[in-house]
Amino acid sequence: MAEVTSDVIERIWQALSRWAVPVMMALAYAFLAATSETDTAGKAWMAVGLMLVLVVWFVFRALTETAALARALRIGDTTRLFALAARHLPRARRPADRARFLVAQAFGHALRGEPAEALAVIGEARPDAELQPLASAVTIGALVELGRAAEARALVVTAPRAPALAWLAEGQIAWGDGALDAAAPLLARVIDDVRAGSATRAIAHVYAARVADAQGDAPSAARHRAAAANLATPDATWLRGQGATPTVAP
Repeated sequence: MAEVTSDVIERIWQALSRWAVPVMMALAYAFLAATSETDTAGKAWMAVGLMLVLVVWFVFRALTETAALARALRIGDTTRLFALAARHLPRARRPADRARFLVAQAFGHALRGEPAEALAVIGEARPDAELQPLASAVTIGALVELGRAAEARALVVTAPRAPALAWLAEGQIAWGDGALDAAAPLLARVIDDVRAGSATRAIAHVYAARVADAQGDAPSAARHRAAAANLATPDATWLRGQGATPTVAP
């Protein structure tokens, strides 16, 4: 019962945050037009002013939601990623709009240690060139987690704006192949890249810990796991060490 009430309250708040300002502005302009001593031309100019205000408002809303999604992806806020996907996917019609939130949802599954679910969701997306690097990185990570590094090797991540994604994918594949000496420097580059988001760096720490374990360096493995947990949000259970660790390919 409490969950139903919370869901209803959240839906009401979402509706108010989106429509309260436009409705109040429309009522204010209507009242102004009705009470002002002006002719039809003046009222028409008031209507034009209202339309400009509404355009600015909805552009602001769109930019705010885009920024919220970008931030959630950068820090790996799984709760926010799933919430945004649940809110926007039912009414998104264009493939490009759906792709953004499907990739976000898939990334959320990956951070929760659900690689099979991540692959299923990413398979529905049709990412554009800008979104493709993240989609490919999520796919590669999920395949490696499922012990399918051979399939991951067939994918390529080209991310000029975010090279850390490419380094991470290469490091994950190298770890999946058992090439620890090749994986370690790639993961270190991701960890040291201040441009990479905290989620990307946390994933690199998880794999660096696995490399350290395989090399018998328990102190380094512990440091990497602690760093991953510190960078992770509370719901990103895989990053916080609650996910299963697959076996390195022989």
